Amino acid sequence: MILEDLLIATAEMGMDEAKALGAAALFGEKYGDVVRVVQMGGYSVELCGGTHLSNTAKIGPFRIISEFSIASGVRRVEALVGVAALAYFHDVQRTLDEAAATLKTPPTELQGRIAQLQEERKEMRRELDAFSRGQMSIVAADLLKEAVTVGGLKLLQKKFADVDGDYLRGLGDVFRGEDDLTAVLCAEADGKLTFLATCGKAAVAKGVKAGDIIKHVTAICGGSGGGRPDNAMGGGKDVSRADEALESVQGFIVEKIGE
Repeated sequence: MILEDLLIATAEMGMDEAKALGAAALFGEKYGDVVRVVQMGGYSVELCGGTHLSNTAKIGPFRIISEFSIASGVRRVEALVGVAALAYFHDVQRTLDEAAATLKTPPTELQGRIAQLQEERKEMRRELDAFSRGQMSIVAADLLKEAVTVGGLKLLQKKFADVDGDYLRGLGDVFRGEDDLTAVLCAEADGKLTFLATCGKAAVAKGVKAGDIIKHVTAICGGSGGGRPDNAMGGGKDVSRADEALESVQGFIVEKIGE
């Protein structure tokens, strides 16, 4: 409509005459007996007191940049026109050219290049995950040598430094395959504690549940947590009591089996 160079005409007339033209009015606004009617070709006829151009072509370039709600049932559309719109287009084009140069591809092929990189990233992630699982299995096998027997169950208590919760989850996924194993792991990083507990089927059958263990150890360290009988996580604030919390698990399991 802008490029059609439509004539914009304004005229003052009575309200009845304006209504007869089909002029649109803002709901809730108050109008006098004489109103100002603005017409743009055959597209728009409105009551308006604002400033307007003499034709639509003078608007020049037009670009909507946002659209959002400002009240219930009311939305605002914001746009740039003229020189401001041209500046916006130039900024977007410059960003597009820089991105294309970084990825060493023509701007017109940028979308395809991004899709290719995303697929390559997925493949690398799959390979990395497979490698990580293999490494976790090796680490888990070594850690199992440190497990002790408590009430007919194997118990592993281990504390790590400078590892995150994802590392504990990886080990937990491996340990859950050991039916008679209860593993309680603790990670210390940035002055905070993360606990993870896993219980095999045999341990759960004897009443030893991961969620209960996590509640027990995190309470000692001023934290909280919980989860399923076979897998649970939690956090603690008192780093100085981490070893005490881990050492207490053996007695906790003895009490549970004895119930």
